[in-house]
Amino acid sequence: PDENGYYSTVTPTRAMAVIPMLAATAEILPGKLYGALSAYVPNATGAKFGATSNTRYHLIDGYTIAPVAQLSAAYKINPKVSVGAGFGMMNLRLKGKRDVFPIVNGDDVSELLGSDARLELEGSTWAPTWNAGVLLSPIKGLTIGAAITGRVDAKIEGPISLTFGSDSGSPGQKFEARQITTQLLPWSFSACANYDVHPNLEVGTEFRYWLYRQYDEQRTDIEGSFLIRELTTQKDYHDSVQLAGGVRLHDLSKVPGLELMLGGHRDRTPAPTKSLTLDSPTFSHYGLHSGVRYTMGRTRLSLTYLHYWYDVPVITDSMTGPPSNVRGDGSNNIVSSSICLVSDRSDS
Repeated sequence: PDENGYYSTVTPTRAMAVIPMLAATAEILPGKLYGALSAYVPNATGAKFGATSNTRYHLIDGYTIAPVAQLSAAYKINPKVSVGAGFGMMNLRLKGKRDVFPIVNGDDVSELLGSDARLELEGSTWAPTWNAGVLLSPIKGLTIGAAITGRVDAKIEGPISLTFGSDSGSPGQKFEARQITTQLLPWSFSACANYDVHPNLEVGTEFRYWLYRQYDEQRTDIEGSFLIRELTTQKDYHDSVQLAGGVRLHDLSKVPGLELMLGGHRDRTPAPTKSLTLDSPTFSHYGLHSGVRYTMGRTRLSLTYLHYWYDVPVITDSMTGPPSNVRGDGSNNIVSSSICLVSDRSDS
């Protein structure tokens, strides 16, 4: 460490966050009942660090990915009220690789395991998912929506291995077993409102709430190994909130197909600083959103730019092993474009 007690800055050699989506919709009963079949990835994150970096006891290589296949339906009760629901199956998959910190419950176990014992695990499982929502149009120009997404409790099962370090009593000796890791995806609630304050200007706001208070710990039970019976990571999460808002300028007389959008959001992380881990670093952040969209006939082109400012705290009370006491800052730039083929119907 340097004179301030910190090690040098660490940067992943690979990082990713991918959210693809494919959907097909159909009008089942004209003006009343609609159906959709979709496949998307609501969560896919991963990172890789050097095998000899300061972070090797937290993470060397790992990812979490959870693709979903879903069937949805929506029904228009009357011109002012519509309801919808979706049911699907989620395939949760995880992989992790890290070195085992040789201090366990205050005891030095380096003579047994070595200082660079390698722990690797992976697994997958299927879990049902569901969501439901309502859309209201109480007055002309105003739409209000609300939705709920159900909790998912999953047990991800797969192989786990422990390889003794090069400076242990049995260098290179490998033990293999089966592991079951519990994973919680909490209840979440959202609400939104949009209002046409002018024939060319729409204002919108959105509120999201995740019930992360239920996420106390992540536990891995190990079967078939006499060295390690369980791995427990304390989480002690609190609820997470995001508030967003924006404006959309559209139907301009001089450029009818042009739309301009601008907005922002504030997101509060569910993770307390004392249990923040490198394999799932989550920080409170602000976001600026901007976009332009242009429609020519049945073709719609769009370009968006997002900038995030992350509030990375100074952590001095970490309870991870070894401690994840850090300081830092972060930002993110996201540029995306899309080409859509839209329906001829004016109400699509």
